[in-house]
Amino acid sequence: MLKPVAMVGWSGAGKFEDLERTAVRKLRARRKNADRIGDALLVTTDDPVSVASRLALLPGVAWISVGYRFSGTQSYLETLELLAKRYLSKGKTFKIAAQVAGSKHTAGDTILEGNSSLLSSIPGARVDERRPQVKFRVSIQGGSGACGAEIRAGPGGAPTGGEWVSCLVSGGERSSALAWMTALSGFSLRLVHARSDEVALRHVAKLYSELSFRMDAGCLELVVLEGEKNPMGRIGKWLGDAKGATFAGTRPERPAALVELAKRFPNLVLPLILVQDDVIKAHYASLGVGRTAKGGEGSGMTLKALEAGSPYTEKRFGGIQADSNTVIDTLKRPS
Repeated sequence: MLKPVAMVGWSGAGKFEDLERTAVRKLRARRKNADRIGDALLVTTDDPVSVASRLALLPGVAWISVGYRFSGTQSYLETLELLAKRYLSKGKTFKIAAQVAGSKHTAGDTILEGNSSLLSSIPGARVDERRPQVKFRVSIQGGSGACGAEIRAGPGGAPTGGEWVSCLVSGGERSSALAWMTALSGFSLRLVHARSDEVALRHVAKLYSELSFRMDAGCLELVVLEGEKNPMGRIGKWLGDAKGATFAGTRPERPAALVELAKRFPNLVLPLILVQDDVIKAHYASLGVGRTAKGGEGSGMTLKALEAGSPYTEKRFGGIQADSNTVIDTLKRPS
């Protein structure tokens, strides 16, 4: 009997083990249901489409296919032809990508055999290596493996699980885009927000929620700095107390301000300074958290404002998937 499988392609960045750990945790699955062939994680499941949906935005995922495992009497070609009947039709173009280990056949042999089989079984189908309408993925280890039809591309990047870094977030475009880009770089992420008003806090809570469903929530935390007035002063004080790198998605009006900030706060990193606005907006739009007014940390991050200093208390939320209302309700509880 055929076993349905979701095939999750690794981007090649970071560690495969981090991708496996994150995927298993996101799926709340058992590790025995997931194994590796080449650069693909195979997740045996009754509902591979659901798995594909839950892992679609996971950092480190390059592509996701759904199909079947094969071994012994159930050959690769039989499985491929079965999938072709569902995904390929007359006039459509296709491509086969293969990874083979522990077999006399090479990946090239596997692709040629598959092409020949599909061309003869699906009249009018054509091979297109550049822009195929259907892409089949094959992973073979010895006499067994899996074959699937790719149904979506992943975000790429590196799997989450690396060093913890902090990211100053206001709920605006630059800091939200920066947070996602930081996650795609494989870092464990601490979102730091100096509370100024309820609107900004709700945007930040929504950002946390969106990220918690994309990445490993165990590698995500939100820290809200509470205090009297002067949000920038709170951030300046926090930067003086904090250890480790802190990213900020801001663009100071004067390049000289970068030098001043770097001297005063050596742990502050400003990686988005030269990225065009349209690129930032594209990353931000992909988060699906809507537009916010300009302002917050980005517009007020001057050396004078940060050096003013201001006492703060911290409220924390993290480690779990949560909707924005849950985040807000938890943060509003008395300490």
